[in-house]
Amino acid sequence: MKNTAKIIVKLAMLVLFLYVTPFYDGLLNCFENSQDFMHNLIYHQQVVAQDISLKKQLNVWSYNENLTLPKDEIKVETTLEDPMIVPGDNKQEKKENSSDASTDKKQNVPSNGKKIYIYNTHQDEKYQGGKTVMDAAVILAGHLEKKGYKVVLETNDFNAYCNTHGLTYNDLYTVSNKYLNDALVNYGGFDLCIDLHRDSVPRAYSYIKIGNKTYAKAMMVVAGSSSNVKSATKISTTLTDMVNKRKNGIMKHVMIRQEAYYNQYVHKGIVLMECGSDYNTFEEVKNTLGIVAQGIDELMKKGW
Repeated sequence: MKNTAKIIVKLAMLVLFLYVTPFYDGLLNCFENSQDFMHNLIYHQQVVAQDISLKKQLNVWSYNENLTLPKDEIKVETTLEDPMIVPGDNKQEKKENSSDASTDKKQNVPSNGKKIYIYNTHQDEKYQGGKTVMDAAVILAGHLEKKGYKVVLETNDFNAYCNTHGLTYNDLYTVSNKYLNDALVNYGGFDLCIDLHRDSVPRAYSYIKIGNKTYAKAMMVVAGSSSNVKSATKISTTLTDMVNKRKNGIMKHVMIRQEAYYNQYVHKGIVLMECGSDYNTFEEVKNTLGIVAQGIDELMKKGW
């Protein structure tokens, strides 16, 4: 009887522990969104129809409504502009890599010769106040451009593409895969590609206060089924350490989802980052992205 009582007490304590920690909220969220959750973990081959009218194509190429920041606040190149870099154009490459290298066309910052592509598979993920992850991508891109990186921001409308081609929310990784490959071809490759998302966790687990500032917590997510899992893990863990070295606690531990792909098999330099949740203010997200940009700069300089 004594042993039975001990087991019951231990089980009760375990249940209580799981209930008061993020495990309960996370498990509940998984069950509530089980269909989307399981679908996004598994790679699905999708064939996209090509017989689309010009009118529908123009709707896809129009200004993305998920990008709420005014156009004049976007100081980096977007994929809706003509590519500045043409694959195989040796004259252009020599010009960019020379000692008196080209300067950024919008911010007049000397180029360090490295290129970064930022996109958002789930473009309509919002923060408090209505700003989206696309707006967050603009902020991160701006910080990186000021450090000398050539940043290309993906602004094609993924949701409009889904509607035009009869696809659903669950097919968004197929859509981002298409535009990711287009960008790799049009710009001659990238040194780093970042798929920027937003998490869905309670407020208590979405922020940290350091000094007089509040920061949104961020987390790197690695696709365990990707053929590039080693490089994605190395980049993610190194970046996490470099950011936390500056402001300890901003980055959560790297999450590895064993059955996921997240397009990370396309290129060795593709990573997925979740910054903040729907409970974070955009100011908190901006505070975090400023520190993340410093970590990315150190990562790129030291190499991965």
